[in-house]
Amino acid sequence: MAHDDYKDMLPARALSALDAADSVALNEHLLTCVECRTELSKWEAVSSAFALSADPIEPSPAVRERILNQVRQEEKTPVAQDTSSRVVPLASRKRDFRSSTISYALIAAGVVLAFLVGTIAFLWRETRIAQAELAQLKRQIEMTQTQLARQNELVAFLTRPGTKVTELTGTSGAPGASGTLAYDKTGRAMLLARGLRAAPQGKGYQLWFIIDNKPVPGQVFNTDDSGSGTLRDQMPSAISDKAIFAITMEASGGAPQPTGAILLRSEL
Repeated sequence: MAHDDYKDMLPARALSALDAADSVALNEHLLTCVECRTELSKWEAVSSAFALSADPIEPSPAVRERILNQVRQEEKTPVAQDTSSRVVPLASRKRDFRSSTISYALIAAGVVLAFLVGTIAFLWRETRIAQAELAQLKRQIEMTQTQLARQNELVAFLTRPGTKVTELTGTSGAPGASGTLAYDKTGRAMLLARGLRAAPQGKGYQLWFIIDNKPVPGQVFNTDDSGSGTLRDQMPSAISDKAIFAITMEASGGAPQPTGAILLRSEL
């Protein structure tokens, strides 16, 4: 029931002319509505003032006699068996609470639905973030494990009797990069490069064995997101202690002669 409906009841309530159902509904409303309580007090004051200000009026003898004659005449008139037609039922004020209840239910359902949708969206977003973080952590763990395996393999190779080690340093084309090349008496070589960004698509890093100023091509490798890469190769048979090792960026399939600038190289 709307607030204005309760306000419409206030004059009837002040005159004690409100039916029982409306009186109960109005009482419940008055418990929480200060405005209606204040207005009801005003209506009751007006009703009391009218009751006190009205003077009783005594009818004239002629009017009094006419009323009594009317009563006597009605007493002599037989009463009809069916008097239902003379009864005029008082129309009670009925209000359809069903529509209001449905409206409130729909509003409540909408609020609950909005809350659920917001909660689902929040959980979905948090789940996506957690999944992305978990995937990134997994990649980092795998990368660390791979690097550790490379380092362990290199350490094991370095500790073999007769293994020689040469350090490579970065040039101006790759400042901060470095590498370690180890090879044994059988010519088996292993390279570990660090600080080289991943080569673009279709490109790779190629190892060169420079013997008497003549470059001999080696294998091609690439690096991971951390800038680390490993390579296993076989030393040329003509290798000597005066050989220089270098790394350039070439096509992913390798090149017979260096075309790119030297990024890493060893010293004599």
